[in-house]
Amino acid sequence: MSGPLYRASAAVYDVLGPTACFLLACLPFALAIVVAPSAVTIAVAGILIGPAWTALLYATSVLRSDRDRGPVRSFWRGYRLNWRQTCMVWVPYWLLLVVAGADVVTPTTPTVLRWGVGIVAALSMVWMSAALLLISRYSFRTRDVLRLGLYVVVVAPRSTTTNLALLVLAGATVYFTSESVLGLLAGVFAFVTVTAARGAFDLVDARFTVDTDATR
Repeated sequence: MSGPLYRASAAVYDVLGPTACFLLACLPFALAIVVAPSAVTIAVAGILIGPAWTALLYATSVLRSDRDRGPVRSFWRGYRLNWRQTCMVWVPYWLLLVVAGADVVTPTTPTVLRWGVGIVAALSMVWMSAALLLISRYSFRTRDVLRLGLYVVVVAPRSTTTNLALLVLAGATVYFTSESVLGLLAGVFAFVTVTAARGAFDLVDARFTVDTDATR
């Protein structure tokens, strides 16, 4: 089958299938926000966001090269392949982010400090986004992933600008709607992220890989 209706429905499924898997993987985090919204529960449950996001990036990235497996199976394959290294990068960053956020949301915190922490958090999130994107595609060592993530932020302006724009859009979505709406848009965000990162992937392929074994 190759008609326009089939292609359109396949494109929708390519986005909605992995998105549903992402929401399922992040369900404990959603429940923590609704049932017991404290810094401790959010910190613990939020650990699941990193591996789920990396798996979503993986599923989005391999759609064209591995149609036979399907987007849902690709998501869980990406989760299985990448969860360990993702946790090594994401867990300390996420816990530090939660602790910093808990310290600056109190009414007595100076406005200047709030803005300073917010800016540092936004810039570090762009770096973390680049690192998770690399984990979703390559089999580099963890310390190399962190270095290359910073390198990609500097030398791949299209990907960096896109990540910044998505970060602003994500914040606006949560502020004006809710975290649930942001979760429903996760597949679209992943698609935009992977599309904008093609130049970064080409750069990493050319300069830091010698064969196809480096890619997942």
